[in-house]
Amino acid sequence: MSDFRINGLDTLIQDMNRESRNRSRYDDLRYDVGRRHLHNCAEHCGEDSGQLVASFRRQPFNGKKEWVLNGRYADSIEAGTSVFYARMLNDGHRLVLRRRNSKGVPIKGKRGLKEVGFVSGTHFMERALDQTQEDLPELVRDFLRETGKAAGFDVSG
Repeated sequence: MSDFRINGLDTLIQDMNRESRNRSRYDDLRYDVGRRHLHNCAEHCGEDSGQLVASFRRQPFNGKKEWVLNGRYADSIEAGTSVFYARMLNDGHRLVLRRRNSKGVPIKGKRGLKEVGFVSGTHFMERALDQTQEDLPELVRDFLRETGKAAGFDVSG
């Protein structure tokens, strides 16, 4: 068996180790996944414009920021919206009417409410999450390509 040595291999391995420990690259990947998920939510929510779509597109609505893109924890990203009706559109909700007394005045409290049906949800968040999971390999490939390029590898192929 013969001995051989590849010049520069040790340096390339050290460079790749250094770049793979670069925390900001992982943070960029997490935020890319969160942004892609918000984009997929905007595509699947069934609306073309309005408060919910603006929040998923990370645009203020009436001067308010209503999207959530939070990477506070080390290995996760929180992506979503604080628009109050998003959950009702996704999961469905009861359809409730307020009853009126004989004079036509609305009855206050719970006794004035009458449930008349249920509106089915569209489950757009689940469809968006499935789409985001399909997009993950592409995002990870881009991450690895950038990391390899920063370490000095030829990633053109």
